[in-house]
Amino acid sequence: MKVLIVEDDAPSRGFMKDTVESQGFEPHVAENGLTGLEAFKKINPHLVLSDIQMPEMDGLQLLEEIRKLSPSVIVVMATAFGCEEYAMKAMELKANNYLKKPVRHAELLPLLKKYASLINAKADSEKKPEIKKKTSFTIKLNSDVEKVPDMVDWLVKTAGNMLDDSGKLDAKIGLVELLTNAIEHGNLGSTEGEKPANNFMLSSRKVSIEYKSSDSYCEWLITDEGDGFDWQSCLERLAVDPLGMEGKGLLCSQFHFSALEFNPSGNSVRARKNKSSD
Repeated sequence: MKVLIVEDDAPSRGFMKDTVESQGFEPHVAENGLTGLEAFKKINPHLVLSDIQMPEMDGLQLLEEIRKLSPSVIVVMATAFGCEEYAMKAMELKANNYLKKPVRHAELLPLLKKYASLINAKADSEKKPEIKKKTSFTIKLNSDVEKVPDMVDWLVKTAGNMLDDSGKLDAKIGLVELLTNAIEHGNLGSTEGEKPANNFMLSSRKVSIEYKSSDSYCEWLITDEGDGFDWQSCLERLAVDPLGMEGKGLLCSQFHFSALEFNPSGNSVRARKNKSSD
């Protein structure tokens, strides 16, 4: 996986480069948005990690230019405390995720692994026969997060030409977040920042995925077997502190889908993606 790191602060740039390299990925670095854009055109990365506040060309301007060139590359922006509005603006401009600065190893590492798995799943699926478009089905997923990227790739492929490249990336990133949350926090009962407990009864739980589509949208209903959570309070906290790590996946998912609706108990979520404009 080729990772482009765009960061004007040398220590931060070095830290991210070392972290990327430690996982066997291929890091490329740039010191500002202008040199970052040149590097993007040259190396065609799979993932971009970019600061927002930079000289010459800031991260938001870089993001806009990248999206003109590639709707399907994964872009993650980093911003400091007190600059929450920049993170939300980046999501509106089609960033896929954001990190709070100073970027911590505990946040960057799982993000790299998650997106690498998604990229690998896409590469593997391109070698397989084309999947026929489906209009409705129900499927069960074991509580194994390692299976999520392959499942997500298959789920989005079944939507056929309903979604363009940008819409497919949105759906994939959003579904990875929702399914991972359903498994880790719903079925396995882990809390933010903790590994799921090794419990046979909990690990035997399933996640149900109901899919349906019409001429104008595709929709996934994801239901876990856990007790649910107070999603309304979670969204209220995120509205005040979007850089807080708890529930960040939920906030990001709101940008990736046209509509996101939870049931009252919070153990079922309906994610709708409208058909991409021709």
